[in-house]
Amino acid sequence: MRTFLLVGALLLAAGASAAEQASPYGQWRTPERGGLIEVSQCDGGLCGKILGGSSGGAEDKFDRNNKNPALRGRPLLGMYIFRGLKPAGGSWKGTIYNPNDGGTYAATVSLRSPGELVVKGCLVWPLCKTQVWAKVK
Repeated sequence: MRTFLLVGALLLAAGASAAEQASPYGQWRTPERGGLIEVSQCDGGLCGKILGGSSGGAEDKFDRNNKNPALRGRPLLGMYIFRGLKPAGGSWKGTIYNPNDGGTYAATVSLRSPGELVVKGCLVWPLCKTQVWAKVK
């Protein structure tokens, strides 16, 4: 009986560890400009907040490309690029903001592996751009 309990506990621990590794939550590095995005749960879904990026000039610190002139002075650090993405058959769907061009796009976020998050933004299908983000921690 003790052996069964021990094996059961080990299997549960291994399962929990695998589930944690295959989570979209954590910090992710974008391939463009070294962006660092923290993905967490908020607003009833998946959220992504800018934690860092390239250490360029002032244009990299503020939302200069926003289509709304009143928002062009807001800092990029701490800004959510997506909020409340809803689960949709193994992925999450909603909208994503791209500070590089100031556009908001239909988004799909999915895990390719425990260390790769696939982020796709579409103006209209098939006009989409896909990035693979690498897990940092």
